Amino acid sequence: MIVTLAGHVDHGKTSIVRTLTGVDTDRLEEEKRRGLTIDLGFAYADIQGRRIGFVDVPGHHRFIHNMVAGVAGRQFALLVVAADDGVMPQSREHLQILRLLGVSRGIVGLNKVDRVDGNRVAAVREDIRALVGRSFLDGAAIVELSCETGLGFDDLCGHLADAAGEHEDADEDAPFRLAVDRAFTIRGSGVVVTGTVASGAASTGDRLALGSTGSAVRVRSLHVQDESAASAVAGDRAAINIAGADIDEVGRGDWLLDPEIREPCVQFVVALTVVDDFPRPIKHNAPVHVYHATSHAQGRVMLLDSAPVPAGGGALVDVVCQTPLQVKIGDRVVLRDHDLERTLGGGRVIDLSVPRGRRRSDARRRRLRVIDPDNRARTMAQLSALAPVDGATFARHWNTRPDVVARLGEGSGLQRLREHWLHPTLVADAGGTIDEALASHHRARPDSDGLTLAELTGRELARRLVLADKVEHGEIRVANGRYAAASHRVAVPDEVRRLFDTVEKSLDSIQPPSLGDIAKRLKRPFRDFEKQMRILPAFGLAVRVSDNRYYLPDRLLELADRAVDLDRLAPFTVREFRDTAGVGRNVVIEVLEHFDAKGFTRRQGDARRVVGQRESVVTR
Repeated sequence: MIVTLAGHVDHGKTSIVRTLTGVDTDRLEEEKRRGLTIDLGFAYADIQGRRIGFVDVPGHHRFIHNMVAGVAGRQFALLVVAADDGVMPQSREHLQILRLLGVSRGIVGLNKVDRVDGNRVAAVREDIRALVGRSFLDGAAIVELSCETGLGFDDLCGHLADAAGEHEDADEDAPFRLAVDRAFTIRGSGVVVTGTVASGAASTGDRLALGSTGSAVRVRSLHVQDESAASAVAGDRAAINIAGADIDEVGRGDWLLDPEIREPCVQFVVALTVVDDFPRPIKHNAPVHVYHATSHAQGRVMLLDSAPVPAGGGALVDVVCQTPLQVKIGDRVVLRDHDLERTLGGGRVIDLSVPRGRRRSDARRRRLRVIDPDNRARTMAQLSALAPVDGATFARHWNTRPDVVARLGEGSGLQRLREHWLHPTLVADAGGTIDEALASHHRARPDSDGLTLAELTGRELARRLVLADKVEHGEIRVANGRYAAASHRVAVPDEVRRLFDTVEKSLDSIQPPSLGDIAKRLKRPFRDFEKQMRILPAFGLAVRVSDNRYYLPDRLLELADRAVDLDRLAPFTVREFRDTAGVGRNVVIEVLEHFDAKGFTRRQGDARRVVGQRESVVTR
């Protein structure tokens, strides 16, 4: 278990850690000279058979950014209030930050009781009760402590040991993520990064990536709670020796994570809660400092409703950052006011999708209303009823493995179309729209080949996915970029039918005559006859294999079958195909070049191989 000590400056957080562990966490020379914690400090101890780590955070308001970097949602909080000072500004702000970051367990240390009388201790107790009321510390134990006399430390250790025994289950479905708070080198080992594991698990030999650069790294060894370990899981404080990165590539604010879920974001939606004592409403485009785990960026709050958000209020807002963060849905962020230098509020990330249209559109509001960061399955099902859900994107945004996304989709009865998940109602609606559009078109234009993709689906992804599925299952056919119902037969105009009846007998051969010969036989002007003949392929009555030769579809398929027979033995030459087909060399070349153009055959030097479907030779 990891314990985060929070509280006002000089209330004794560092002294408490020293008493519990024997370690002075003020490691910097400036900290020792000023007697002031500036950066994060870490120490470990075995307490009543439990291995417990301690994170000592700065209490001074100027170092709030370092304080935020030391807090993770799975940690246990020890809020320290000195009996002589009582509740102070950073007591309140640190408690606000702990709440905003999702810390849910903790106790209060009433320190320095040896410096005041009993009445003062009782009064500060009451102030603490008022401070923590309606927070996760409401009703928590308040342990009286003195680092000078050792008073209360046995009681404190008992509370900590009991809390360490109440393990929170790690999310095994989540890929690995660790927020880096320190990076350094060890001679003979290389780069080591430390931090709290936010999700998943990592073991020796695993391949990971740096969030900042995407550089691939390998886990050489691990320490968990300052002891050698084979793996680290969510909630652990870990030191990981990595190979593949230099020390100047990584530092506080970076992430060590599964490469499949790396996705830097500069814009995301937050369910913002404004702290109760913030002095003014939050207006649109307000400048803020954004704190996410150990990361920090400057940004702006973009309201999704026109009304400012008052103190103690809440709203969905866009947070737009100047530099990218590695946020995921369900993560928590803290926002501090840019001008007042105090905590404004914070909340959970609920969406990473950047809107294509208006920020405040009705479609976007509908999307955001159905997202529940605590329920992936229900959210996925409800989102898939509004629009197709891309499985890979959902996995990255929700920090979930692809196989888990598939299990969620199947468990909710969703339909998978080309790596997207669609609710059955969306599939039915899109399919009905497509079928009705084609039926209406066929009734109005029986001589038409069908509708284009744009005419049939517009820019609707759901319709395009359903259309592709219908084509794949033979419900709709496509030729020359036009889609038609499989049962539809193009009505041939009378003049086209008369032309075909005139030339059908001439074309009914595996070596039909050229257009010039047919025109002479029919005593037709060649140029006019050539233009008339070009209408036959549009109705599937003939296939134009060259500028001067047409085939009946069945006859051309006979030649395709001869090619298939030859290909079963070996690649075949023009001569071998000519001898098998029994047609002249010039006609053979025209036919084979047509086969090549349709992707049925492919030339390999002087020979050819069959590489496609025979039916392709007669498609338009």
